[in-house]
Amino acid sequence: MRALAGRAGAELRAFPPQFWLLALGFFILLVGIDMCFPFETTYLHDRLGYSMTTIGVLLGAPLILAVPFYVVDGAIADRYGRKPAMVAGICFVIALYLTLAFARELWQIAIAVGAEAAFGWALFLTGSNAMVADLVTFERRAEAYSITRVFLHAGMVVGPLLARVILARDPTYRFLFLSGAAICFVFVLVVLVFFRETRPEAARAETSMRATLRGYGAVLRDRRFLAFCAIAALPLYGFGQIWSMLPVMLRNEHDASPGEWAVLLSFYAVSLAVLQYPVIRLLRGRDHVLLMAAASLLIGLGLSGAVLLPWGVWTFVAVFVLGQGVLLLIPISSTVSAKLAPIALRGRYMGTWTLVQMAGYALGPLFGGLAMDRLGERGAALVILACGAAGAVLYAALARRFRGSPAAAAG
Repeated sequence: MRALAGRAGAELRAFPPQFWLLALGFFILLVGIDMCFPFETTYLHDRLGYSMTTIGVLLGAPLILAVPFYVVDGAIADRYGRKPAMVAGICFVIALYLTLAFARELWQIAIAVGAEAAFGWALFLTGSNAMVADLVTFERRAEAYSITRVFLHAGMVVGPLLARVILARDPTYRFLFLSGAAICFVFVLVVLVFFRETRPEAARAETSMRATLRGYGAVLRDRRFLAFCAIAALPLYGFGQIWSMLPVMLRNEHDASPGEWAVLLSFYAVSLAVLQYPVIRLLRGRDHVLLMAAASLLIGLGLSGAVLLPWGVWTFVAVFVLGQGVLLLIPISSTVSAKLAPIALRGRYMGTWTLVQMAGYALGPLFGGLAMDRLGERGAALVILACGAAGAVLYAALARRFRGSPAAAAG
């Protein structure tokens, strides 16, 4: 055991210092985000009185309308650098939480949601994913992305628990959103003071944004990458409902309170934080596309099971299964995208993947709310299950088609 721990420690020390600083930043940022994000739906529904269809459109439509801006996000990361992209993205997240703290009109919230959808988390994700690819060799990237997810999920554990304490003292949600914005601002300071720019020299050759945007022609000619991205919409439909529709589905179907939802979310995050890196490391050498098939199926089974199975132990089992699907989905998809990307186009490939991730994610609240109003909680859960199963079948077929290609190889 001592030798095993020593080897693991040596492997972790092989990652550069700035990578660990970025991972720590993920923790800080996600504490702030997950104090607020999982409670936005209940705030809009319970405190402001909007219907689930309205909330679904409010949270989902801006993500769809912002799709063209995700192309710009990737170009920004290549043209101006990873660090400016990350800082700008976080500032838009902060602006959203400040708006939620003080605004009461739907149009005001819609503007903030739309701006954040275009240039918030998506821009930060594009810049940070590209920075990880700049800092870490391909052989270790899946592990690197999984480590950032460990810190991300650790923040997800702390955030909802802090939110539970704050909401017990201030049920208006205002102090909750202000606290989340303040914590996110701490990470802005960390990036500005301690991070160095990692944009490769190959990406510096283009001297204008127009020339940078023209580089997307190469992305659109990459059929392997486009097929990989298209199928991802199916598991992402379920993934997009974890924080938006699931808390309301659990309340309506099982009478789960916000406090119980916070505990369940913390359990989800703890399971991911503990298992994220060991599982990805154990699966080193496996076919990445088949792992995406497993991720799609697990997300469908876990998310639908949380609604369809009896409340209690089975709910935690279902959430655990859901977490294992997410555990695979995010680092593996980012690794495949980075592998297929030429060095000079890395930001644009990651921007395209962010586009797909956010657009697929938007399908969750956009159509999930509609499915709940039309089919009820159980009908909506069955739709999620069907999408997860379809994604598994299609990724398995894609793995057979491209077996032996760089897209499918584990590296």
